[in-house]
Amino acid sequence: MTTPSLPAPSLPRGLTYARARLFLGISGVGSAVLLTAAMLYFRIPSRGLSLSAGEPLSRALFSVGLLCAFSQIAFVVFDVIGGSSLVRRQPWRQPWLARWLRGVSVQWLMWMAMAALLMTAARAGGTPAAVGAFALGQLLLALTRGRAARLIAALPVVPTPERIARAAAQAGLSPTCVQVVACADEGFVGGWSGLTAGTLVVPARWVDLPEPALAAVLLRRRLAATSGAHTRGVLGGIAWNTLGFVVALLLTGATPATAAGLITLAAAMTLWAFVGVLVLPTPSRAAVFALDAAATAVVGAVTVRTAIETMDAWQDDEPVRSAGVETVFHPVPSRHARIARLVRPAAEGEAVQPWHVHHVARHALWLSWGALTPLSRLVHCNVGRPALWAMLPGD
Repeated sequence: MTTPSLPAPSLPRGLTYARARLFLGISGVGSAVLLTAAMLYFRIPSRGLSLSAGEPLSRALFSVGLLCAFSQIAFVVFDVIGGSSLVRRQPWRQPWLARWLRGVSVQWLMWMAMAALLMTAARAGGTPAAVGAFALGQLLLALTRGRAARLIAALPVVPTPERIARAAAQAGLSPTCVQVVACADEGFVGGWSGLTAGTLVVPARWVDLPEPALAAVLLRRRLAATSGAHTRGVLGGIAWNTLGFVVALLLTGATPATAAGLITLAAAMTLWAFVGVLVLPTPSRAAVFALDAAATAVVGAVTVRTAIETMDAWQDDEPVRSAGVETVFHPVPSRHARIARLVRPAAEGEAVQPWHVHHVARHALWLSWGALTPLSRLVHCNVGRPALWAMLPGD
């Protein structure tokens, strides 16, 4: 079999689209980290909110709701730039405000539901009950990820095109588990909704992929599910966030039974999510490489390369990145790095192993909604783009 050749890499010059979005994400995430760190250092929640677990639940939730609404407004500048200005397809940006308002409204409602769950559990059963409620809330977010994405961004389900159904069958997927949605954002790639191979959300735009590449992309999704890499990614995200929740409880001494304690924990969990942004991309990239190798063993390197190149062109369109930038900021390797792995002899390839956790970095960000953190929608890949808040861009 002929394997694809790879030209010598050269870093792009000037401010590319991908690099501009990266700088925007760094600015947004950095602002959130500084703001929440200041809240913790100066003990702002305990100065302005009630510390009493005897405060009526409705009044406590009202206070929390006001601050959560403020956080939506605090980062609107980054959303405007990332959703209506710094996008490649300009006609798509016109109704941006309506989409953004819908997205932040749904997020606020989900935050309030989690706030009510955490506060009620903490008041009824103390810290252990609060930790259990947080883990349960994340599990519910994972199980309803596809439905949440459609609710956040109004993504209508459309009949499965014959081309996608045929490619799904070629990939070993039952067409009945494939749910095709219409999404104007070219960066939307869908994904599995749930812990296992339940519903696979697929963008209608994929009908434009060459059929062999379309089958290869769907094959990778099947392999992610059947190998357990997807399940481990979701459970890894839940475990990471739950560990952070426990650490935050211990370090701050706060309790989600009170309005002040809940906001204190949300601020601490924002900092924990930032730590995850730095350390979780590395295991995420390893899983991407492993799935590429597994798909290559079935359909060949040329087909997988075509799929990689097309998918990347619809997202960051950044063929090459410096090692430092990729290590810190990108859970999906550059297409140059991925294709370079494809040209290696099969004996040097990587099978999907029990330690591979597919998209653990991005699952952790989505599931951090359970801790009322804003960081998940300030990262460079999805800032200002509600269609990508629940199902972040990926491979």
